[in-house]
Amino acid sequence: MLAACQALEKVPANLSRVGDRSMRILIPRMLVALYEVRNNRGVGHVGGDVDPNLMDATAVYSMTSWVLAELVRIFHGVTTDDARAAVAALVERKTPLIWQNDASKRVLDVSISKADQTLLLLHQSTGWVTDKDLCLWVEYSSVSMFRARILKPLHKARLIEFESRGGRAHISPSGAKDVEERLLPRL
Repeated sequence: MLAACQALEKVPANLSRVGDRSMRILIPRMLVALYEVRNNRGVGHVGGDVDPNLMDATAVYSMTSWVLAELVRIFHGVTTDDARAAVAALVERKTPLIWQNDASKRVLDVSISKADQTLLLLHQSTGWVTDKDLCLWVEYSSVSMFRARILKPLHKARLIEFESRGGRAHISPSGAKDVEERLLPRL
């Protein structure tokens, strides 16, 4: 694997080829690191010298997302932002607490607060979600009260981005971290 990836670096550069440096140098170097983590950090085989952990998972997730986005960018001729968005749409976070039926979603544990249910629902979503849908999914009494009591405080705490004019919300990186560290371990 290492020798094959290093051999790609010896291929002469072709500046007229889209993504030449990425395909010859950057992606192969990432693949070597991914291969190392998979084989020697307990990720791909039982009994590795290190238990898989958040640090390894974060590294693998970030590198594979970058490689996939770079391949999308090169082979589909799109911008980096468009490639990243396409890859993000492919990644779906699964939470056993959430049940989906057609267009409706429910957090199955009714003891979880409406704010935390909202965070869980946004965490599993890949993009913006309307405030009306979130209100319906958490079964809040009214959209205006849901905005005032749930969405605006979550926005103020920087756990979500809430656009009141557009009536939509998206989880922030700190909101995703909160869900992953505080809510998901309760499962």
